[in-house]
Amino acid sequence: MPDSILYWKGCMSRLRTKSISDSTMELFRRMGVEFATLGGNEGCCGSVLLRTGQLEAAKKTAESTVDRISSAGFKEVVTACPGCFRTMASEYPAIAGQVPFRVRHISQFLIERSPTIKGRFRSMDVKACYHDPCHLGRHMGVYEEPRDLIRMVPGVELVEMKDNRSKALCCSSGGGVRSAYPELSREVARTVAGGQVPAGVKLLVTACPFCNYNFKDACSGQIRVMDLPELLLAAWRG
Repeated sequence: MPDSILYWKGCMSRLRTKSISDSTMELFRRMGVEFATLGGNEGCCGSVLLRTGQLEAAKKTAESTVDRISSAGFKEVVTACPGCFRTMASEYPAIAGQVPFRVRHISQFLIERSPTIKGRFRSMDVKACYHDPCHLGRHMGVYEEPRDLIRMVPGVELVEMKDNRSKALCCSSGGGVRSAYPELSREVARTVAGGQVPAGVKLLVTACPFCNYNFKDACSGQIRVMDLPELLLAAWRG
């Protein structure tokens, strides 16, 4: 167990965007990555509690999460959720003390292992753009890794949204907005997709379960939406 990585699914991928967690785990299996999950004991990282100002509850959740992970002996955590990534890697040290494990987003983990996956993908003839999630981009500075992974898939023409990287627009799903104001959240996502996605783009690639869920719901029938692990698995040869 200590030699395995912990794949942290996150609440959204565990409960609402299961294809993202399923795709991530299948990628790990095909790559020969030793991993484990906490199963039903995973719980929540506390990100939404922090964003909505419930600081004491967030602190207790963080301390409990750190204890569960460290008690299981994990030294490395990989997650496909930018909210979980930012919370654990950047904010846990301030609210829960020392964090005895490394935390990375799936894009960082896969890029580090890019020599083992280059050439594994079949060609996909599609014009695509990538949406920078707030937590992953502006807050954690991860911009190029997802783009580099998308470019590994032959035949994918990657074009940029009108506003991208540090200027990318929020999909309006995080921070409790989708839960408290679902119609507003959908309308913002429709506006972002309609005004930011260049003409001729058929695929919108996300790297966040919240963005993925919101864009799929708001833009159903208008554009195909796939999260990064879903895209890479779909393109994997065989």
